[in-house]
Amino acid sequence: MTLTLGNDLTGLVSREVSAAKNKTRGLGASLTTGNDVFVEVVVDAFLGNSLRDTEILLGAIAKNTTYGVNLLTVTNEYLKTIASLLQDSLKIISSAGSFSVDKLAVLQKNLNDKKAQVNLLINTASFDSKSLLKGNVMDMEIQVGLNVDDKLKIKVNDISNGKLFRSSITTTSNEKIKSGNFPTNYYININEINAADDHNTNLFFAAIAAHYPWGIDGGGSGPRMLRNNGANLLVNLSLTQKTLLDQIALLAKNSLTTANPGITFVNANAVQLAAMLGIGNASGEIATITKDHNRNGGNFSFVNNPTGLMLAQDVFQNALNLVRSEQASVLNQKNNIVEAYDALRATMNVIQKAGELYPTTDFVLTAQQYSETIRTMVAAITSLQAANKIPEAVQRLMDALAR
Repeated sequence: MTLTLGNDLTGLVSREVSAAKNKTRGLGASLTTGNDVFVEVVVDAFLGNSLRDTEILLGAIAKNTTYGVNLLTVTNEYLKTIASLLQDSLKIISSAGSFSVDKLAVLQKNLNDKKAQVNLLINTASFDSKSLLKGNVMDMEIQVGLNVDDKLKIKVNDISNGKLFRSSITTTSNEKIKSGNFPTNYYININEINAADDHNTNLFFAAIAAHYPWGIDGGGSGPRMLRNNGANLLVNLSLTQKTLLDQIALLAKNSLTTANPGITFVNANAVQLAAMLGIGNASGEIATITKDHNRNGGNFSFVNNPTGLMLAQDVFQNALNLVRSEQASVLNQKNNIVEAYDALRATMNVIQKAGELYPTTDFVLTAQQYSETIRTMVAAITSLQAANKIPEAVQRLMDALAR
């Protein structure tokens, strides 16, 4: 600027200092709060806040998955304890054959006590007021994503009220009914079968006992299972199971042999088995073997009862197999939820970092800008001070020349 007596930078410097002061105020707020006050509202703020909202929602979903993991972990611990008791029961049963009657009575009481402990654990297993092994966790859904369909289903079978204590013959027959390839007449369609199976209903026993004095309500709407349907299930048992029936269903076996010399469960055909099921004592014995062996608090009796001992062996071994199967299912469901949780956490971390790129303060850059703005203010004020001294120097020069 030309050196004149009218050189006044006051207005220019004042405006520059005011602008710099406003900028430092914003930069200071950004450094204090961590939120960049100069962020572009239209794009950056929208994206940043949107990503933060997603992060918050995923955090809430992650807590929900943790709940499911904890529930399944507790369930597995109860199942492990039950499995241990069933193993102890099988040890008792396996040693029963070599003892005297009085020792057998002691073993009988020990077995009954083990069975009572198993039932106690089943009835008391709970998590957050949910009965874990009594059907309260059959259709629980865990949210694992933002979409309404992003869910994993948790199912723990109901093994209460004696549903655990079934013979292998019963379990195999139930599986065949569930396949839909073995009609029962009692369950008129696969939907009724599936609905009953959701409650772990003894499908075979419910079908043969329908509308009879046993008072079984198995969820079917049809009449009692026809004898030929029951025979079709029995004839498709494994050789081991047919051999077991020959050992423990003595009345039924005798009926088969009496009507057909040389015929037992091992070599009987469906027609012969259907005729056997038409005999009261024989069909009643099959019903006793295939029922849930805890109904009305009943226990096994194997003192002077070899068939009772063999049935107990089969029922407790089958119960242990069912518990092991349930454990595998629970652990598999737990692993699925853990994997979903890990994916959620990874997604949250990525979203968090992405969200921070938009509205969050870059402390290094902002601090540099803050420092530069302060220097700008100092420079402007220094310039003003220098400019104010120029007219004073010229005046002194003119005074000197006038003298």
